[in-house]
Amino acid sequence: MKTRNFVLLLLSLAVLAGCRKYDQPDNTYYANKQALDQMLQSEYENYLEKAPGYPGGLALKVIAQGKEYFLKAGMDGKDVTAQTRFRAASCTKTFTATAILLLHQQGKLRISDLITDTIPGTGQTYLPDVPECAIPHKSKITILDLLRHRAGVFDLGNDDIPDTVSVDVPYKGVNYISYVQDTEPDHTFHFDELVEVLARTRLSYFAPGSGYHYSNTGYSILGWIIERVSGMSYKEFLEENVLKPMGMYNSYMPVLGTDKIMTAPSVNGYLVLNGESFEIKEDNMSAYVAEGNIVTTPNDLARFLQMLLSGKGVLNYYTVNSLMMNCLPNGVATAGAYGCGLEYTNNLGYGHNGAHLGYLTYMIYDPPTGFTIVVYTNAWNFSDGIASISYQVTNMLQNICYRSKELVTKH
Repeated sequence: MKTRNFVLLLLSLAVLAGCRKYDQPDNTYYANKQALDQMLQSEYENYLEKAPGYPGGLALKVIAQGKEYFLKAGMDGKDVTAQTRFRAASCTKTFTATAILLLHQQGKLRISDLITDTIPGTGQTYLPDVPECAIPHKSKITILDLLRHRAGVFDLGNDDIPDTVSVDVPYKGVNYISYVQDTEPDHTFHFDELVEVLARTRLSYFAPGSGYHYSNTGYSILGWIIERVSGMSYKEFLEENVLKPMGMYNSYMPVLGTDKIMTAPSVNGYLVLNGESFEIKEDNMSAYVAEGNIVTTPNDLARFLQMLLSGKGVLNYYTVNSLMMNCLPNGVATAGAYGCGLEYTNNLGYGHNGAHLGYLTYMIYDPPTGFTIVVYTNAWNFSDGIASISYQVTNMLQNICYRSKELVTKH
């Protein structure tokens, strides 16, 4: 009898020990969260020393080893969460590339096709065969060239129209988009309008395939191709075939010139210029459709990137690994590379950055570890022009990415 009681006691102790083991909190999770929080606060405070009175903050979303973390710094007085909307700017290009590759995967287009070729199963070409679409080197540009920024398409978003253009246009020497918005703030830009400017001015950087030059307008052309192939508007196709299937219910694509204010909850951006701080409450994003117009949240963006690049999204594993992530050197000093709507950053992974007035963003996914990060700041420090914004991107946001990866993947 005593032996039986002793055995029962041992069994009871074993069960209790097992319960205590599974009831214990995940110490690794809390240790990582604390380390990420301390790091983020440190980076923010270090930047404040360089830029006193900086009006923006930092928001950080990390997915690692099956755990999710959200931290923020400098967002005092703002109810910013992982579901607060912001403008992720050129991260939109990853979505446009996803849509193009999805149509390729479905056999509705071929990324090796020239943009003068006929859309499969139809009698129409990818771009209309009309004088208004006769952009330089049109008959030599492939869809893949556009995806990789190797088509030589002039960038109306970032570059001014040179004074040297031979055609007589009223926007010589200025940025076309700014020129239009100065007199018509609510103007809704359309893909055909932007393409016609290229056709009229005959502007191009180089012959297709002979170099690399980042081009927002190249992605505008891809947006138009999506519409012509799918028979849907860019917004409709992306939201129905990419955003919703991947659970991005808090994200959307504004396309109208009057759709200037983000849907709440959202965080406004700021601009620091000549010692003054300006809050940006609204913005006309219609000129940036398909290349920079997405409104999203840290949760939506991080989970999208993780699902997409692990082959669990709307693209299959082959399309992601053989096409999308097939990056070629971009020839710039950072020794980075660009694929289909994706950048490769050494020792970090694949993703994209974004810069639109008031917002700077980084999103990265590392295939070997599954490490995923989205980090943004909601202010442009233009005190020293482009140099001070470049410092924000490389010395603040990119550094946060490297440090975050080191903290949560070291175990």
